[in-house]
Amino acid sequence: RYQQFIGKQLKLPLSDRLIPIIADAYVDKAFGTGCVKITPAHDTNDFQIGLRHNLPAISVLSLSAKIRDKSDVIRVQSGGLQETITEAYELHESLTFIPEAYRGLDRFEARKRIIVDLDAVGALVSEKKHKLNVPRSDRTNTIIEPMLTDQWFVKMDGLAKRGLDAVASGEVKFYPNHWSATYNHWLTNIQDWCISRQLWWGHQIPAYYDDAGNVYVARTQAEAEAQAGGKSVTRDADVLDTWFSSALVPFTTLGWPNDDAKTRADMQAFLPSNVLVTGNDIIFFWVARMIMMTLHFTTDEEFPKGKVPFKDVYINAMVRDAEGNKMSKSKGNTLDPLDLIDGIDFDTLLEKSTKGLMLEAHKEKAAKYIKKNFPKGIPAYGTDALRFTFTSLAPLSLTLNFDLSRCEGYRNFCNKLWNATRFVLMNVENKDVGLDESLPVTLSQADKWIISQLQRAEADVAKGFAEYRFDNVSSTIYKFVWDEYCDWYLELAKVQLQLGDEAAQRGTRRTLIRVLETTLRLAHPIIPFITEELWQKIAPLAGKIPPISNIARLEKGKSSYTIMLAPYPISQPEKIDAAAEAFIAQLKEITNATRNLRSEMQLSPAEKVPAYISTDDVDKIANSSKDGNLQAFLPYIQALARLSEIALVPALPDGDAVVASPVATAGGARIMLKVEIDVAAERERLAKEITKLEAEIGRAETKLSNPAFADKAPPTVVAQERERLAGFKQKLTTMQGQLTKLG
Repeated sequence: RYQQFIGKQLKLPLSDRLIPIIADAYVDKAFGTGCVKITPAHDTNDFQIGLRHNLPAISVLSLSAKIRDKSDVIRVQSGGLQETITEAYELHESLTFIPEAYRGLDRFEARKRIIVDLDAVGALVSEKKHKLNVPRSDRTNTIIEPMLTDQWFVKMDGLAKRGLDAVASGEVKFYPNHWSATYNHWLTNIQDWCISRQLWWGHQIPAYYDDAGNVYVARTQAEAEAQAGGKSVTRDADVLDTWFSSALVPFTTLGWPNDDAKTRADMQAFLPSNVLVTGNDIIFFWVARMIMMTLHFTTDEEFPKGKVPFKDVYINAMVRDAEGNKMSKSKGNTLDPLDLIDGIDFDTLLEKSTKGLMLEAHKEKAAKYIKKNFPKGIPAYGTDALRFTFTSLAPLSLTLNFDLSRCEGYRNFCNKLWNATRFVLMNVENKDVGLDESLPVTLSQADKWIISQLQRAEADVAKGFAEYRFDNVSSTIYKFVWDEYCDWYLELAKVQLQLGDEAAQRGTRRTLIRVLETTLRLAHPIIPFITEELWQKIAPLAGKIPPISNIARLEKGKSSYTIMLAPYPISQPEKIDAAAEAFIAQLKEITNATRNLRSEMQLSPAEKVPAYISTDDVDKIANSSKDGNLQAFLPYIQALARLSEIALVPALPDGDAVVASPVATAGGARIMLKVEIDVAAERERLAKEITKLEAEIGRAETKLSNPAFADKAPPTVVAQERERLAGFKQKLTTMQGQLTKLG
């Protein structure tokens, strides 16, 4: 459309300035007229176009956003050199001329005046509303006007290459690794870094000027004056970009630029550090710049390539609310960690969440969120429960959905650990735990099993820490303490302390105290406060520190020993006992099956009933030395499944009296409870349960066959529904079999 005009000039109607007509791929030919004005001094995209076409940049705004009396004209070359040519060259008056009517006007007023004047001279064709993104200050909401100013820059090409090499070679590793792509993208597309800021605070730029405008870079005023041959110099008023100062932190904190013995020793000991923990929003602003600056300033004869500031970079996930929404004060979904630790009532929380919100709509939105999600305020969860929650929710992902109910679960975990310690203390204090080994100590299969499980937990925790999988660390500790130590081993230990001989009881007490003491050290990085408190009571009994009465005290009731200085547990694979693990696995199977029978028969927890256990392998009944011998299980099963007695039989009893009793198969055995049953009532109960199950199966099958659910619901939700359906069908088959037996 405009090919015939390219290379020609046109005259601006209000200033008579001649401007060239150019063609550039940046312009969207399909938008509007396909023509745009170019202002290289006041638009970042136009600035790049100006570089490509060697256009002068005409600056018409002052720093106070008012129209100048006279333009400042800057010649910008593609190599990046900027030269003010208003004074250096004789210019056509039209380049610097600004019509008197606009001089001193505010930018917004000037724009309105120009529209009026264009219309007055007949140059205004039309006005149309157009939506566009206008840059605004995040503090004042003021519209920002781009403009060219004199600034200090750091040339980044060479620095960026060294930074890229550090990550490519593995000297610096990102966790999760995908953030290295973000790092590489920034450094591959890097531009020279503007490091000067016009602020009242910060490190002042060490540049000085004499009256002729010559620049002297020096450490001090005196050094600059010496460089200037004794002439008076004035320091540049600009300060360094905050990120420039922050980029120096890894080595300036160790004494740099001093070159004394202490600085050299500290640099040797602490540079590089192990890990930097930070957020993904400052990978370029801080992480990359620390790497580049440290490599540059630590280059010497000993380290010709320089040193990196840290070996690993762990990028935190963005914390969002339970529904995955970004936390925002205007939404009211932000949470103060102190409120989660100490608790806060509803009225105080509501006032705190709406205070400072200027817009009434934001206040209403925040109040609505608080009333819906925290109608009773927030209970006190404690620091340890909050720490455990965050570590458990810290996978290597972009976001972390914070769910308050998880805090409650981990507070319960802390209570569980506290109560387990009380149990151990009750059974170990003032008793022989076999630490001096002067008396015989026998470890049962259960003792060997929990020691074996501890070794596996220690190995998994070490792996989790090494890979920065704090969620795996938390999960391992939780499962070991709650599922293995508390739910199983403590119950098994009760049986051993009641029925075992002296040597066996001594072995169980030693296992109880030593496994608990090790577990407290294992969990300490996650839950430091409760583990310190409990360790002070447990460690002396485990022989890890002297008895409390013999310890020099820092203050009344406080030991001078601390779990923080105790060695961290290391897995000992030689203590893993496969035979003991197989023994307990079989015991668990039989016990759980027996408990399920109790539940199925709706027996109350207080009701103890007899049980029959049979197996096809007669040796497992008669031969006490055979692996998997059922005799060895009986004391445990009787206690854990709350049975009055257990009869080991070659075959389960048969006949009308027991026809309604369900049978479970587990661990190579068949189990049946001896319970008197009202056959008619049981038949009626089973029929009702079967009807309910058939209805549940029908609903689940309908749901899964609906494409709106099966194709659009999250895969995890669909999988859960399929799992529910399978469970219903399995239970239905069992109950139908029982009903058939009843006739």
